Amino acid sequence: MRPFFVIPLTLASTLLIASPSSQEQIALKGNQISSALLQKLGGELKNQMQTAGVMGALHFCSQNALTLTEQVAKESKTSIKRISINYRNPVNKANAEETTLLQEWEKLVKNGQPLPSHKVVTISENSAMFYKPIVINNEACLKCHGNVEGDLAKVIKATYPEDRATGYKMGDLRGMIAVTIERD
Repeated sequence: MRPFFVIPLTLASTLLIASPSSQEQIALKGNQISSALLQKLGGELKNQMQTAGVMGALHFCSQNALTLTEQVAKESKTSIKRISINYRNPVNKANAEETTLLQEWEKLVKNGQPLPSHKVVTISENSAMFYKPIVINNEACLKCHGNVEGDLAKVIKATYPEDRATGYKMGDLRGMIAVTIERD
């Protein structure tokens, strides 16, 4: 009979084996935070659309979207931005690095290829960026971001003089959410 050896695993080695990598942890956290933001904004806009119509939703968004984004950032102890090349509010304008990533993703969409669910970029030993694409996947989004005409177009132009965020159709890449995550 052959000898049977048992190699004891310490708690630390068990946790090391079972725990996800740093990149996976950042991806999990970033996905949770960006999903929370999308749910909060989407839920509020849906409610406004039902109670106050498109004009009410536009007004609500112009007055509250940045505040709601900051609220989710504060609750999650991170920094969050909604970014686009075709921004509505200049505060959401993509920088050069973000523009490059968005252009890469736009090429994928244009060529009928699937978008990645996210991208993690290490900034330093202590922090990373999590990027999640925002895709137009709801007809309600097109009310303000599709082919907008008439009074709504006039109000959008008056509220956002630099608006570039119309002309989208279903499946288009609208932008992305960027979450700065500090490593534990």
